[in-house]
Amino acid sequence: MKSLVLSALAAAAITVVAMPAPAQTPPDAGRALFQQADVNNDGRLSRVEFDAAREGRFARADADRDGRLTMSELRALRPDGAAAPQRRPSRDQLQKLRAIDRNNDRAVDLNEFRALNGERFAAADRNRDGFVTRDEIADLARAMTLGG
Repeated sequence: MKSLVLSALAAAAITVVAMPAPAQTPPDAGRALFQQADVNNDGRLSRVEFDAAREGRFARADADRDGRLTMSELRALRPDGAAAPQRRPSRDQLQKLRAIDRNNDRAVDLNEFRALNGERFAAADRNRDGFVTRDEIADLARAMTLGG
């Protein structure tokens, strides 16, 4: 059970944004997620839109509304069609999880989840213009899929 919890947490820890890697989900899923996050329909995400989309995903995944995501709840972060997490997380995934799960309770709480927003936004905003485009998110997702 412990390895399943760590596996699910590690999978959630490496979630890029509200968009999965193109090879793992139907192409329309990523477009739909981006469109939902792009509240003002300008074709790019501001930091406010980006954070709101991630927090919305957290809230939808938190089935028991306790403010933390357990193994089963973390699975809800994966969009339809996404590959299931590996049975055993890699050493790198475990290190990432330990860095996120600061209170070592084997769950990700909202504060731990929020702490990732700045890192994820900066990684996605490759041209440093303060916005994230569909192409930038797709590039980041591809890089992470390839082990980046």
